[in-house]
Amino acid sequence: MAEVIENLLTRHLNEDGIVDVASKDDITAQLNQIGIQRGMLVLVDCDYTMLGHIIGGAQTLIDALMEQVGYDGTLVMPSFTPQYLDPACHGSEKIMRENWELVRDHALPFDRKLTPPQTKDPLIHQFLRNEGVIRSYHPIYSFAAWGKYAKLICDKHPLHFGLSKDSPLGKLSELNGYVFLAGCGYNACTMFQLARYNGNQLPIKILSAPIEQNNRMVWKDMLDLELDQGGFDVIGQVMEERKIVKNMYINAARCRFFSAREAVNIATAYFHIN
Repeated sequence: MAEVIENLLTRHLNEDGIVDVASKDDITAQLNQIGIQRGMLVLVDCDYTMLGHIIGGAQTLIDALMEQVGYDGTLVMPSFTPQYLDPACHGSEKIMRENWELVRDHALPFDRKLTPPQTKDPLIHQFLRNEGVIRSYHPIYSFAAWGKYAKLICDKHPLHFGLSKDSPLGKLSELNGYVFLAGCGYNACTMFQLARYNGNQLPIKILSAPIEQNNRMVWKDMLDLELDQGGFDVIGQVMEERKIVKNMYINAARCRFFSAREAVNIATAYFHIN
């Protein structure tokens, strides 16, 4: 298998020695090498801009992953919408205070089908277009899923503490799922957020976002923690030192694959002492 991978990479090397084009067969061969198999439950975090040119675009990567895990397996991706936060909360857009009431009066409620994720990364947007993909109901921290356990993962997503053990992240860990970081570093690993809820390191905040209730839009207050990527890269280094991370490449972009449960255990221990 190693020889096959080497041949695939060599075929696409340009004169500068950089891999710049990948086909579905190339990706599938690498997924096989790192051990992604039929029946697996896999959370995908991605920075598609780092993956170079994939023939067929984002759908090619989605097809490769779907075929690899099969419908007996499950793919999950975060589809977060922090842009829906009340302007008084820690939203990504800075809206002048005199416009806050205007925003509140005319906001649209979160809609699982129509509300776009805030990220411009094309992978999750394309994933949501695929038949059979469903989405959890959370106006800030929704997840999209496809496959055998999609409904179980997305069902009954609590509004309070949206990334806790009762969230899709907690269910994924309980079901012994895995994490696939495609072209992104450990600081983008959504699974580490679950470990934040296993201790009392961060203060509780009130978040507010628009939802539909009794056929009208209302602003829903929710208790939660603020997202924080502090220490994620250090946790990733510890995981690599313990040799629980498998690596592959899509073009020149490094991709990582590891157990969600092991990642959460290591992250929880790290946050307990830091």
